Amino acid sequence: MTATPSIPRPSLLRRTLLFQLWEDFRTRWKFKFTLPRVRTITLEGVQLDVSSLSARMKNNLLLGRYEVQERMLAEQFLTKDDAVLEIGGAIGFIGLFCQTRLGITRYTTVEANPETVAVLKRNYALNGRTPTVWNLALWGGEGEVTLNIGGDFWENSLVSDAKGGRSVKVPATNLGRLVARLDYEPTALIMDIEGAEEFVDFQEVPASVKKIIIELHPGFIGHARTYRIVADLVNLGFRVEREEAGTFLFLRA
Repeated sequence: MTATPSIPRPSLLRRTLLFQLWEDFRTRWKFKFTLPRVRTITLEGVQLDVSSLSARMKNNLLLGRYEVQERMLAEQFLTKDDAVLEIGGAIGFIGLFCQTRLGITRYTTVEANPETVAVLKRNYALNGRTPTVWNLALWGGEGEVTLNIGGDFWENSLVSDAKGGRSVKVPATNLGRLVARLDYEPTALIMDIEGAEEFVDFQEVPASVKKIIIELHPGFIGHARTYRIVADLVNLGFRVEREEAGTFLFLRA
């Protein structure tokens, strides 16, 4: 009786290499062909126009990796009765999340990049809403500043050169003047301004504000200035209630 020859099985190393090659092919195909065709994405019930965003940004949104910390802290600590001033509104996701999911009705957004403001307005329209948005940069004074614009909206910065090398002059004001423009007393402040928090005078935070969600950027402003901001807020009566990957929640009685 003739024995059936055995078929050699690929080694573990070979199988691993084949799997890595397949995954690399799938990733390349996704970023080159699939993601560029994606026009809208829904995240946490919020519809977003992503037609102008990079494939990398679209991938983060599809994987739910966008604004995870801010979203979590807002959901846990903000209520529908809060009156919010958001500085660094980006494409409008956090604002829409707070208004559609949490029921907040008094909400004003400040965003420095006029191109990003246009995307924000499209996203609000997609969700049947009209934003209260001001195209301003938060700064230590009043006037005009240079905003460095990168390839993705989150690479925009007042304090560092952005990948892409473009810059634009934008109107700027300080926190006190922003608050004075509101037609309500804010109870919560949300801030993500890519290092420009370095120039904020936190003494201008009004007494009505009891909650602050802020992303700090030691990579831009250094650890000493980052800890100084934390100390400034503690000296104003806030306590650090939570910190998630560089995003802080401050509360005061």
